[in-house]
Amino acid sequence: MSHRRDTVAILQPDAVTTDALYQLIAQSGARAVAVIGLVKNAGKTTVVNALMDNVSHRFGLTSLGLDGERTDHLTGLAKPRIAPPRGTLVATTQGSLDRSGYAMEILEELPYHTPLGRVLIGVAGGDGQVEVSGPTTLAEVRATVERLQALGAEQVLVDGAINRLGSASPRVTDGVIVATGGMVADTLDEVVAVTTATLDMLTLPTVSEEIRSLVAPHELLTARAVSVDERGNQTRLELDTVVGEGVTVAREVKRRETQTLFIGGALTQEFVDDFTRVLAPRRRLRVVVRDATVLVLPPAIVSRFRRRGIDLEVLRPLRVLAVTTNPFRLPQPYNPKVFFSAIADAVGNRVPVFDVVHGQASLPSGHGTRDDAAPSSSEV
Repeated sequence: MSHRRDTVAILQPDAVTTDALYQLIAQSGARAVAVIGLVKNAGKTTVVNALMDNVSHRFGLTSLGLDGERTDHLTGLAKPRIAPPRGTLVATTQGSLDRSGYAMEILEELPYHTPLGRVLIGVAGGDGQVEVSGPTTLAEVRATVERLQALGAEQVLVDGAINRLGSASPRVTDGVIVATGGMVADTLDEVVAVTTATLDMLTLPTVSEEIRSLVAPHELLTARAVSVDERGNQTRLELDTVVGEGVTVAREVKRRETQTLFIGGALTQEFVDDFTRVLAPRRRLRVVVRDATVLVLPPAIVSRFRRRGIDLEVLRPLRVLAVTTNPFRLPQPYNPKVFFSAIADAVGNRVPVFDVVHGQASLPSGHGTRDDAAPSSSEV
């Protein structure tokens, strides 16, 4: 299906394009933004650097786990490193500071243990580049973001990756930028397919209040699986985890004539494969998860799950603010205009698309109003 979009200045200067991306962040009201890459070399570090270099606001910066390493572990190529401007508030580990040879004014030492030592918050001096490695749990990352904000960060950027999707959780950040690139798949058509499937997964529909009200809030927070039949009868399935229990849950769905199944915790590919193998073909069912970050499986598997006639919905939506593109691949990069156009056309009117290096931006018509419907971080 073709979608009409307003394409903005195909070859804008980098600073202008970056400012347009930042204005989008500012208008969203998001104070903490996860920048996630769909693959190594998707350009997320470049996006982070571009925002910090071209916007006068004071940023805070951290990561879920390790990022910003000097050399890509897959390709052996030098990677763009994070170069925070003077005054940026950086939360990283002692080990990363030592490995980077980076000096900053230390403000706080946080009580989080990582393989690279304690997490420190400091003020960037504006010289050099730093490896950013943050806490390893979502609760710790959220607390780190809150400390960066308390110390004066106007926006916090959380550097992450698709295999560490937790940085995009509504419990941690309130906006997401998705970086895609030529290394996502072998062909341009496959890159487009993976990118759009990922966007589908990250923007799953939110469950209605009517359906949400079928289960008590404390059950949604603590239960691993709750079955609700067509009469509204709810049954908590006594499971310690749903991981590895796809067959068991599918049999319970059949036995209890489940219409809506609330799943707590992670949804894995093993669970989905086993669950759909046992579930009757064309069986109509609504499956509700906390948010898209609990889907620990490839976007293509999520698409296949939904094609089975299963309505997959979330209690809390993610706010995808933009998609960014990077035409880099080996052995030969894509033409930047061709690559950008392919992604922008496929994304359609859903979210803005930017290439901050080659000065390309594509905005859905009518885009720019703040989405006040997003739930606050205190909600389930």
